[in-house]
Amino acid sequence: MPAEPLRVAFRRQLREQALEQAYALTVEQGWDRVRMGQVATATGVSRPTLYKEFGDKQGLGEALVRGETERFLVGVQQALDGAPDVPQAVVAAVRYALGEAERSPLLRAVLTSTRGDDAGLLPLLTTRSAPLLEAAGGVLSGWLSRALPDHDERDVVEAADALARLVVSHLVQPAGTPDEIAERLARVALRVLQL
Repeated sequence: MPAEPLRVAFRRQLREQALEQAYALTVEQGWDRVRMGQVATATGVSRPTLYKEFGDKQGLGEALVRGETERFLVGVQQALDGAPDVPQAVVAAVRYALGEAERSPLLRAVLTSTRGDDAGLLPLLTTRSAPLLEAAGGVLSGWLSRALPDHDERDVVEAADALARLVVSHLVQPAGTPDEIAERLARVALRVLQL
């Protein structure tokens, strides 16, 4: 495999380092206090270079949440794949999602951001959560389609979408322990699937 061009490698490395610094600063002080200048300084580049890469602070935030979402969805997929049957897989995936919200410093910072005056990244999980919901619903519906090949595809997609939305709702506003919520949401999804 040929080596990637130096310019492409530099840009990828710059992006990764900037996201690492933005992650650390967000966890440390909250997204509302993070400044592009801080991230640029911590990354070792100029502010214009950082703006060229991400557009603006919102673009940096979206890239940060997108990276965390990708990591999160790998865990959801592993939870689904590690279960012996569909009911246990749904419970495991929901339990993983809720537990990850407690374990992830970034997600915790985003979810608790409204306790101050900052709602900067929270809309990416709530009012502007379409990409997150599509990705989570896609992972779940793909897994369910393979696990339940005789089920109506529309039912599978709708059950996955509803479950993803319910999980995000419980991430933002928990109504019980992760185990209780996982069992409750799994029952809802399994009823929709008539299992």
